[in-house]
Amino acid sequence: MREEENDGGPGETRHAALSLERLAVQLLQYRPREARTNDLSTQQIIIMAAIADRPGCGVNALSAQTGMFQSTISRSLSGLLKKGLVRREKSPKDTRAVELFLSDEGQRIISSTRQEWRDRVSAMLAEMVPSDRASLLTGLDLLVRAIPRLSD
Repeated sequence: MREEENDGGPGETRHAALSLERLAVQLLQYRPREARTNDLSTQQIIIMAAIADRPGCGVNALSAQTGMFQSTISRSLSGLLKKGLVRREKSPKDTRAVELFLSDEGQRIISSTRQEWRDRVSAMLAEMVPSDRASLLTGLDLLVRAIPRLSD
């Protein structure tokens, strides 16, 4: 990057936007081994991970957590329910509401998927010099805090 592009100006903005776009595309193309083996879409893996993080949540909570439309979640859930990876239970608090939980197999798949992701990230980090690793981690923390402002 040229020096004048490193001042927060249009050149730096273009560079950052293009890099983030490429990163998003690459992350969306990543399909863990368990997803391929079990014929699961990236959306289904994301939904399963969200349920693993918030057992007993409903479709509205999944939509808020993942940013997916409720109709998309409902379609994806249909396949997950048929495969026995997610189960529905009536809410003890509200008989009209349904709570979602991973089955034992669903939990195994998410655990395996997360371990595969950690292993891949670990291998990537191992190839970097310590100062680059530190810069990356700092940058990722800043990015995670800034991302919610994109939807403002």
